[in-house]
Amino acid sequence: MPPDRKKRIAFFPNHPSQIWMLRPVAEQVSGFAEPIWMLRDKDCSLALANAFGLNYRVVSKAKAGFIGNGWELGTNIIRCWRLTRSLGIDLWVTKYGCGNIAARLAGKQSLSFNDDDADVIPLIAWTSYPFASGTIVTDSTRMGRFERHAIRYPGFHELFYLHPNRFTPDPVIIRELGLAPGDRYLILRLSALKAHHDAGIRGVSEQLVRDIVAAAGSDVRVFISSEKPLAQEFEPYRFTLPVERMHHALAFAEAFVGDSQTMTAEAAVLGTPAFRLNSFVGKIGYLDELERYGLTFGYLPGNESKLLADLQQLFTKVDRESFRQARAKMLLEKPDPVPHFVDVIARQVNG
Repeated sequence: MPPDRKKRIAFFPNHPSQIWMLRPVAEQVSGFAEPIWMLRDKDCSLALANAFGLNYRVVSKAKAGFIGNGWELGTNIIRCWRLTRSLGIDLWVTKYGCGNIAARLAGKQSLSFNDDDADVIPLIAWTSYPFASGTIVTDSTRMGRFERHAIRYPGFHELFYLHPNRFTPDPVIIRELGLAPGDRYLILRLSALKAHHDAGIRGVSEQLVRDIVAAAGSDVRVFISSEKPLAQEFEPYRFTLPVERMHHALAFAEAFVGDSQTMTAEAAVLGTPAFRLNSFVGKIGYLDELERYGLTFGYLPGNESKLLADLQQLFTKVDRESFRQARAKMLLEKPDPVPHFVDVIARQVNG
């Protein structure tokens, strides 16, 4: 490698939320290395990358199901190995195993990262962690037999992009939503639940959506963001703004309700009361910790009536000050994670 060439670091997010997470990291890394973006065409990843003006390469279009994901992983290992050699990549930063395996095959380094517990996403753990130079995880992430791979930090993935050092809610969002100052609204998120680790997982049903809309009544406007097709009756509630405006909407919302782990955590770190209903409740470390801060509430399928009662109570008596205090306590104990992540990359790539 020519002595004046910067090291090249491939950032390969596996999910749209990881674009949000890695973008501030890549911006700081650009001071000592050349970031190269790799993407899977999954959900809104390309639209989000385009909105951010990222220069990226599409490695594959995301497949569904166990067989589809397995086939995509295998072909992407070959593609990433070729990209490593043709682009002169020195380090991969990804939780997607194909990048970690390809780096190992090419004699290069990689860093994995995750906030999901290893026992919840075993296939990701087995195809990623053993091949990486280390795995950057939160202090609440269970690593089990992979503990020796862990490089820990106190915090949450959502603070990479929603920490006050980088994110300030834009009040213009109220007008963009067609609301007047003081109008109350709720964000409802429906996940597709089609990842390999979502097999057999239940989330928010259509009946619960109807019940939430009824509970909100005329006092609280409902906006629905959905990964799966919406029934025609819910189309009038669809959130239609660009995806990059969602966090501003979450910040001013009366509450968040959904079956998405990521958006639950996003609402929680913003201080918005977050109600989550799915089969993962009680099984995911970082969300359990956010529950201990009193920023989010989890309900297993079958407890829809309890969720509705708690939501109705929130509508009746909102105590946002308690949520602001809980968020302030969380931010005091969970510092900005970006400098730590960048430092780990710098030490790895400069060896």
